[in-house]
Amino acid sequence: MKAEQIAKLVTYIEENLRASPAAGLPFVDSRHFKTRLVSKQNHVVFGRRGAGKTSLVKSTADDKNHLDLYLNLEDYKDITFPNVLIHILVQLFSRLEERIKCELRLWWLRPRCFAAVRSLHNHVKILREYLHQPDSETQEVESTEGYTQEIKAEGKAHGVGGGAKAGRNKSTKISRSLPKDKLAFLRLELPAYKELLVDVAKIFKDEPIFLVMDDFYFIQKPIQPELIDYIHRLTKGTALFLKVATITHRSKLYRREADQYVGVELKHDIFEVDMDYTLDSFDELQSFMQNLLRNAITQANAQIDLDDMFAGDGFSQLCLASGGVPRDFLSLFVSLANAAVSSDSPIGKMQVNEVAIGNLGSKMESMRRDSGDEDAILEGCLKRIKRYVYDEKRTNAFLIPKDDLDSDPQGRQAIRELIDLRLIHLVDHNTSRAPSDGRRYEAYILDIALYDNPRPRNFNQIEPGQRDEKARKDALRASPVFTLPKLREPIPELPVQMELTLSEE
Repeated sequence: MKAEQIAKLVTYIEENLRASPAAGLPFVDSRHFKTRLVSKQNHVVFGRRGAGKTSLVKSTADDKNHLDLYLNLEDYKDITFPNVLIHILVQLFSRLEERIKCELRLWWLRPRCFAAVRSLHNHVKILREYLHQPDSETQEVESTEGYTQEIKAEGKAHGVGGGAKAGRNKSTKISRSLPKDKLAFLRLELPAYKELLVDVAKIFKDEPIFLVMDDFYFIQKPIQPELIDYIHRLTKGTALFLKVATITHRSKLYRREADQYVGVELKHDIFEVDMDYTLDSFDELQSFMQNLLRNAITQANAQIDLDDMFAGDGFSQLCLASGGVPRDFLSLFVSLANAAVSSDSPIGKMQVNEVAIGNLGSKMESMRRDSGDEDAILEGCLKRIKRYVYDEKRTNAFLIPKDDLDSDPQGRQAIRELIDLRLIHLVDHNTSRAPSDGRRYEAYILDIALYDNPRPRNFNQIEPGQRDEKARKDALRASPVFTLPKLREPIPELPVQMELTLSEE
């Protein structure tokens, strides 16, 4: 193997593994998402951690036909509502002010520009003052009300009747208790904010304004509907469009209240872009990962043949171990390539398993970071699944009845979040059991990181897309059935908990 060329490739990937203002791998747009994202429409980009959401939403800045304002909401993950909304409005108005000043020459001599800058500046000033005040309070206000008391004097002078009038001013101090509420203030100001956005768009010849909100899932799930509801209302009748990047089941985009809902509804108020490659389309996944790695080789100027770096099922096992997540794929590849250089041997299946198992700690830490106060519940669910599937049934695949998923919202939420956290993977969203029992199932496999060792004994590993000579998936269909009540079975070291915030209602 060409150690020097592989080292060049590894260095390039390590330097660009995470998207940032100064680095990042070029976005491989094999499904033409960017064309959709630069249209005048609200979009939410769904994808697991490492799927390339940030690279995609940042790539919209390459299009010069709109104003692009990028916000990373991880900066506000510990801030309550409505303060997080105030922060977003401050950033939105501040950056629009900067764009006018930076891009328009002699802006201060143009009445419309000058008025917009002054208005943006004043709104920012007021909003920043509100940040440091209580969310709601009762203020004691004193006012003075004055009136004039008329004084009349009567008399005669030189035989002519007459009189005189005079006035005396009096005033009374009146005390009132007035409620003050941040959210009520923001709602009252909404029409003024919308009018301002219309004026700014006219300055830029009606160019659309894209408000990119990355890592939306870091906002506390219970307040997500209120936050996106307000910003969506801000977009109506203006040139502002939302581009939200988030993890599917760590997000709650709407909440029903009686006959109404708070938030945004998919396919009506906002349109979905799903970046996830699932293992039920394994051939498409492998093709994408090949393109991703070949693109990195080209960008690194490395003289390497992709096929020379892998042996046997090494590449397909790496795709499987990545769970379809590009960053996981590249991160595992970096470790494997370094080991391959040291041993002067290509990457094989067992080497992939070893590195993937060593990555479990990082995945569990991501789960604890991304799941807020629900990590203990999800970890308990994962242990119950592994105990039944891996320890008892000695396989990596399992089936869940669809009617279980329909009737148990808490269990369904746990399964969906474990998928988003890359700890279990969907391989077939609609299958039957072998032998058939008339029910429909979803089929899953455990992440390879959950294996106890690279060569588990008496173990039957099911491969995605695996078929027999008659093109049947009978091996997958014969996998053990995991019913959702098992998620609540007591384990000595784990309490039984199932109180997740639902992303679907």
